[in-house]
Amino acid sequence: GGYGPPPGPWNPPAGPGYGEHPTRVGAFGVPGQPPYAGAPGGPGGPDWGAPGGSGAPSTTASSSPGPSPSTAIPAPSGGFTAAPSGGADVAGFVAQLPVDFDDCADAPLAGDGDVAAADCGAALTQPGPEAAFYRYPDQDTLDSVFSADVTEEGLAEFAVEDDCSTGTGYGEWTYSGGQRGGQVACQIATDGYVVVAWTDDQYLTEGVVRALGTTQTEVSALYDWWTANSEYQG
Repeated sequence: GGYGPPPGPWNPPAGPGYGEHPTRVGAFGVPGQPPYAGAPGGPGGPDWGAPGGSGAPSTTASSSPGPSPSTAIPAPSGGFTAAPSGGADVAGFVAQLPVDFDDCADAPLAGDGDVAAADCGAALTQPGPEAAFYRYPDQDTLDSVFSADVTEEGLAEFAVEDDCSTGTGYGEWTYSGGQRGGQVACQIATDGYVVVAWTDDQYLTEGVVRALGTTQTEVSALYDWWTANSEYQG
């Protein structure tokens, strides 16, 4: 676990099929329009890395494409380390990743209980983050991995009025209807990258996207990208 130097360490779940983008992360705002309207990718996405669904999360996360075989991101230096071996049903897993990533491929498992993993090259929509995705066998494992990742990265839970547009930390993301979609986190890494990581309860996936940056403004831009482009397919 952990958000190492490569595209974030968190795996993105194959987006949920709710037919709409998640909107707010738990206490991070009322469900509805994402706070980053007008940010890269536009509004309407799930919060922090909220994957899948017919929309992107809006209050706490951004989708997380993974590095491609040719442009694979170096293994993370933190808790998100890749372990040797491929995952199960990789073809189906890759096919469900956000459409904004057109250069994704099978990747080594992280070794933390994941059953499939994929890396993606730069996303088509700016800021064009790279990403890594991981699928888990059940909800407990997914939640446990996320919890271990945020703890390892030293991230604190967001206050009710905060989210990735105002700072770094983690929390839950929900769809406009109020149903929980998963959890999302964001951080400014020490290697010159900003990261957004999220889990998707329906797809049992954790996704991590990263882009060059060292400021909260760049975290917000990546979060905006996530809210508009983290939707899973299928």
